[in-house]
Amino acid sequence: MSHPKLVISLILIAVLGFLTSATLFTVHQTQQALVLQFGDPRRVIDEPGLHFKLPFVQNIIYIDKRILDLDSPTEELIAADQKRLVVDAYTRYRIKDPLQFFTSLRDSRRANSRLAAIVSSSMRSVVGEAPFEDIVRTRRDELMTKIRELVNEQTYDFGIEIVDVRIRRADLPEA
Repeated sequence: MSHPKLVISLILIAVLGFLTSATLFTVHQTQQALVLQFGDPRRVIDEPGLHFKLPFVQNIIYIDKRILDLDSPTEELIAADQKRLVVDAYTRYRIKDPLQFFTSLRDSRRANSRLAAIVSSSMRSVVGEAPFEDIVRTRRDELMTKIRELVNEQTYDFGIEIVDVRIRRADLPEA
């Protein structure tokens, strides 16, 4: 084989390798993929494995399938009997509809910000209706279920499902 044919063959192999790598992508079992064409969502891929896309025209955004955690900042809330308490809570959620999630929130940073505000508001609402004793001792699970349902109602249009909302700690504020 002459020298020019070798160079042309190597160039063709390099171009084919580049086009193949630009066309194929993998989705891990813990991910979902959203195929964007010129920034607009085209399809959702929720099956793991090797998939195809149009090179240079379509981009891939990976979205986690697993349950995600959101640690809320410690807040001071007022119970129904006007007692103040410091609450440390966390939320667990999953992205159930990647297309709806992308069109409404775009990314997990924005989702966490919106979700933190909604959880805080719901917690204030529910805790504000319950006496201190119920929050700290007797009805905590019932109140957490009520908060989770309230947050789920408000986040339904985001493509998010709230799995759990829990108060990690509820104490009297320091003097």
